[in-house]
Amino acid sequence: MRNIRVILLLIVSMVSSTIFAIEVNRSIVKIYNTANVYNYSNPWIAPRQGGGTGSGFIIAGNRIMTNAHVVANSAFIEIRKAGDSKRYVAEVEYIGHDCDLAILKPLDKKFFDNTTALKFGKMPKMLDKVRVFGFPVGGDKISITSGVVSRIEIQEYAHSGALLLAIQIDAAINSGNSGGPAIVADKIIGVAFQGANSGQNIGYIIPANVVQHFLTDIKSGKYIGFPSIGVAIQAMESSALRELHGMSDVQSGILVTKVNPRSAVSKVLKKDDVIMTMSGISIANDATV
Repeated sequence: MRNIRVILLLIVSMVSSTIFAIEVNRSIVKIYNTANVYNYSNPWIAPRQGGGTGSGFIIAGNRIMTNAHVVANSAFIEIRKAGDSKRYVAEVEYIGHDCDLAILKPLDKKFFDNTTALKFGKMPKMLDKVRVFGFPVGGDKISITSGVVSRIEIQEYAHSGALLLAIQIDAAINSGNSGGPAIVADKIIGVAFQGANSGQNIGYIIPANVVQHFLTDIKSGKYIGFPSIGVAIQAMESSALRELHGMSDVQSGILVTKVNPRSAVSKVLKKDDVIMTMSGISIANDATV
């Protein structure tokens, strides 16, 4: 009886996994972007047009989410569903260059026929198994890449240079994969957006909480972006730098190198101040807490 129960559970699990894979496939989108390429060294020269592809996925509200860098400088955008050869014209509805996210809107609402909107989950845990869906280079059909969560920390977003939270997985995010959903169990935990040039099988995902900030922001009808307190800082790992600012061997902190005179903190902080704690938590010399 126990063996039968185990077999039944395995069958149910396999069927559920198959059904979910089918639903996910109905949600994945390939994006074709014909973009204007500008010559910033010679701005009087008319832009030339270049092409590129990326991935996206359908979310609630008949919207398609992707990366900002996938659709940046777009002149003409087409999209197609996985398993469907028909292309639909789309336009950028919202774009956040700082967090590398964008929302597309197809001009023909029939695009959403027989599709499923994916749902967002919570922040994953270390070693959670992640599946990334998309259309990387090397083929035309949908691709599924698997890995595990290996790191969660602040990273530099290559598209904007912004420092925001990111999830690292031990699977490559190749060209064309950008904008595809990263899924744990049956929920989206983030959006694939970049790989590591200096290592193999390292990919980065924009976590769901950053995505939710973007989605909340655009509810006003306009994307404002992630706030900044208007302060530039520098790590103080150099013992000479710490000595220059009168710090003892047991003290640590970060150096204020610039303060925006219009920022809210301009009346409190000034250049060459050393911030040693935040909310009672000590700041390390490498600018971590």
